[in-house]
Amino acid sequence: MQGIADFVTSELGCAPGRVVELDAFPGNAVYEVGERLIVKASTNDAALRVEAWACARAAAAGCAAPAIIRFGRLETGMSAVIMSRVKGRPITADDAAFGEVATNLRRLHRVTMPGFGWLAEESKHPSWLSFLSAICDDTRKLAPDAADAAESAIDEHATTLGAIENGVLCHGDLKAAHILVDDGRLAGVIDWGDALVGDPWFDIARFAHRSPEPSLELLLESYGATTEEWRLPLYDALWMLVDACVAHRHGHRVDATLRRAMNYLSASS
Repeated sequence: MQGIADFVTSELGCAPGRVVELDAFPGNAVYEVGERLIVKASTNDAALRVEAWACARAAAAGCAAPAIIRFGRLETGMSAVIMSRVKGRPITADDAAFGEVATNLRRLHRVTMPGFGWLAEESKHPSWLSFLSAICDDTRKLAPDAADAAESAIDEHATTLGAIENGVLCHGDLKAAHILVDDGRLAGVIDWGDALVGDPWFDIARFAHRSPEPSLELLLESYGATTEEWRLPLYDALWMLVDACVAHRHGHRVDATLRRAMNYLSASS
């Protein structure tokens, strides 16, 4: 903890009253510093810079995102970012604040950017179809049948998906735990490290497949747009394949996730 306290003192010119570790996993750690600050530290400099950039860009677009205060390096060599702490609790299934969440999403999804894909990979794909195909390619090493099913579903809607010429900034990890409310209002959306450029409905699908139906209905009602019946199930399934690949790389069982993805792919045809 002393290294974090020294970093904050060096960057801000004042010693913090307390430092509490909130979370830690290989190569990453999150600390609460005093009552108003969060420090994130990571061995992955590029990913941390992406989170800092996405927060700042979202805030500039009028979204409730943490304020980025400083970016630097700890004495251990890890990169670190100091940001404002968002006070609040995770949004509940029927929270009236979903109206504000939808307003923030509309603002975010007006931010167009070149390329497609994860910001941490420099949005390297030239088309939306190319990014979706890459998910299938990654999955094929783990579950060839699921990859083939996903590829077929994408091919079925290739004309529509291929017509997406301009990607927008997406949070990339929307779920209740990352949407904080306080006193009945949206306090902020946190954890922007998986931000990407893509179809805005891909962002909504990230929330959809991990949330109860009332939450999704409230979000969609306030978001004020509609899409084809097949799009959300297809994107839900692709997100599950992304999750399965990540979980498998960390040594977790993914059979249930793959079965669920196959069910969603069936619903997308």
